Amino acid sequence: MGFRCLPFSTDRIFLFPNHICLSALTKLCQRREISSWLARWFPKDPAKPVVAQKTPIRLELVAGKTYRWCVCGRSKNQTDPTLERHWGAGLSPSPFCDGSHFFQRTGLSPLKFKAEETRTVALCTCKATRRPPYCDGTHKSEQVQKAEVGSPL
Repeated sequence: MGFRCLPFSTDRIFLFPNHICLSALTKLCQRREISSWLARWFPKDPAKPVVAQKTPIRLELVAGKTYRWCVCGRSKNQTDPTLERHWGAGLSPSPFCDGSHFFQRTGLSPLKFKAEETRTVALCTCKATRRPPYCDGTHKSEQVQKAEVGSPL
């Protein structure tokens, strides 16, 4: 089986078996198609965060542990109605990322932070705080109170 060289860019050359349809590979690798794919998954203008709840979530952070706070407000952990029914059973809402931002193509990423000390804190779920991830009381503002849960501010 012989191999052919197919240049994908000016600085790299890849080898493919002869039996692969080179015209199909060339079409797949055109800059236009790749950039449109990237634009769909990683938009240049990120989506606006949505209001997950209008009250903060209080929980205990453990010293030295790294957390990923949901920036987009789309994590099901924060707003899932099935969790609300079972909160009394030990399940509670969480302000942390579950990866929804990626599958909904928001262009946003979670805020990664490390707890300095073990303590109970209020983490923002309205996504309007000026001190992310901590609540600063912005959820009490008229703008947030008028907004619907699941809609951007």
